[in-house]
Amino acid sequence: MAYPRTRFTAVAVILAANLWFSSALRGQTTIYVAPDRAVAGDGSKQHPYGSIHEALRRVAASPYKRGTAVDIVLLPGIHRIKAPIEITSAHVPSDGRLTLRGSRKGETVISGGIRLKDWQVTADGKWKTKIPPEVVRSGLPRELFCGDQRRPRARHPNRGYLRIGKAFPDKRSGFTFHRGDLPADYTGGGELVFLHDWSTSRIRVANVDHGASKLAVAYPIGAQAPHYRIDHFEPHPRYFLENHPSFLDRPGEWIVDSDGVLTYYPRPGETPEQTELTIPVARQLVRVHGKDGSPVANVELSDLTFVHAAWPLPERGFAASQACSYESRGADGSRRRSFVPAAVVFELATGCRIAGCRIAHLGGSGVELGSRTTDCVLEDSVLEDISGNGVNLAEGRTRRVGSGQWWQAAPEQVARRNVVRYNRIIGCGRQFFGAVAIWCGLGREMQIHHNEIAHHPYTGVSLGWMWNPTPTPARGNIVSDNHIHHVMQVLSDGGGIYTLGHQPGTRLLRNVIHDVPLNAGRAESNGMFLDEGSDQIEIGHNTIYHTARSPLRFHRARQMWVHDNLLVIPHSKTPAYRYNATDPKTIRRENDRIVLADQFDAAGVPSLRTGPRE
Repeated sequence: MAYPRTRFTAVAVILAANLWFSSALRGQTTIYVAPDRAVAGDGSKQHPYGSIHEALRRVAASPYKRGTAVDIVLLPGIHRIKAPIEITSAHVPSDGRLTLRGSRKGETVISGGIRLKDWQVTADGKWKTKIPPEVVRSGLPRELFCGDQRRPRARHPNRGYLRIGKAFPDKRSGFTFHRGDLPADYTGGGELVFLHDWSTSRIRVANVDHGASKLAVAYPIGAQAPHYRIDHFEPHPRYFLENHPSFLDRPGEWIVDSDGVLTYYPRPGETPEQTELTIPVARQLVRVHGKDGSPVANVELSDLTFVHAAWPLPERGFAASQACSYESRGADGSRRRSFVPAAVVFELATGCRIAGCRIAHLGGSGVELGSRTTDCVLEDSVLEDISGNGVNLAEGRTRRVGSGQWWQAAPEQVARRNVVRYNRIIGCGRQFFGAVAIWCGLGREMQIHHNEIAHHPYTGVSLGWMWNPTPTPARGNIVSDNHIHHVMQVLSDGGGIYTLGHQPGTRLLRNVIHDVPLNAGRAESNGMFLDEGSDQIEIGHNTIYHTARSPLRFHRARQMWVHDNLLVIPHSKTPAYRYNATDPKTIRRENDRIVLADQFDAAGVPSLRTGPRE
């Protein structure tokens, strides 16, 4: 309810503020925030602030005593934001802490979305509404959510994939299709989703010529490297199409046109008055970062649900390379590599923590413990229904320090000792199939353990970001006791765990990996794939079963110690170890147990405790 602005309430606010500051001077203060409150209070439980941004503004302006712990409690409900919650050292008392938490786990939601309204019902029963102009200007929506469910964009075919006939001569601008594959009234527009072996391209369709059975795109398919040509990996790769009126033929689907008119095909029983449909608007939800080279310290996010972050596609299309790294294309022809951004980002931070949270329904990636982060933890959380990567750890190679790349010019800036443990990471890569559940670039002494990782289109855990044995700051990482299953469900040339580069002291231990299907593209997929330059890595006490190909594969790998693993092969013709351009003599093998699939029940599977701790 709204409180009238009387002299009495003004005095009460002053008294409450004085009590609050005296509490702060004693080293502990608690601030309350209510969702969507029209009239802001004083931060007390009885008169909470009306927004998270207001609470943080007050915190930054308050003279806290050294060592104060500030506890910002978000009351139950949906806290809607249009811009990210930004936390810096200005919000954390000197030698103190800042906690942003829900008052009751599972009941406090931070949403970067808006609910669609003003539906018009058309003669054929579909619903239409106009997206607000400010949203259209920042990028058309790519996701639509009904309550806790993602609604699919209209696509063709509704299930499965089509295969191209033949690539155009330049191998980039389009291809022929098989007669009858596309609807007769479809003449262009919408989006091509093209599947490379381990990545995807999403490019606007320029036109379709049914007479010649040709489909042309507005921008090149594939990143610039030669192996992303249309027919490099296989002569007839897979594709499908999205977001065109010709494809809107199933209840639950939707499209949006260039003017921002969104059309929804309702499911049986849905009505405009009772159906809550939400589009993401905010580009990020939380950003915690230091400034001027000094890290922010001791920030915690706990018992919160983060949903609805947007990431509009680049203007000249999405051409991915690997693990949600994609090619940014300038109007001047320039190209650079970027990563699909995360909704919850920590950068230049130390001693921070995310615990007991749910991160879901995102248009980009999930959580990033990124550049120059140390001793940060993500634990006891659920990450699900995410368009890009689930978790990004450390960083790639491109950030510059002075005239050189950071990993050469300032290797001491390497992210280190971050921990990802006891999480469930389910269903990433919903838009960008080359996504991985946990990506760790050039990081040091990272720990990834006791997580359940499942139902992903590509790799489970990806470790390293150098395609040769050149030494980098990456070393001493431990991936252990994870349950990784039903990965590689769409793309190829990956595995439950995938590594790159020289990583002395890195250990892959006691992981259980299973249900890796037959590769759909050219290269096979595996339980673990130790790819280019992988070196100085220990692989021990893992269990790998129900893989259609070899449990372990090495490609241009170097020194490895492989020991005490249980490797189940589908039949006697499938080797337990696959060596591609790798000298088997460099792989030291000891005490592995190799079992045929039909003998596996007798071998047993060790129990593994994963997911959030009770």
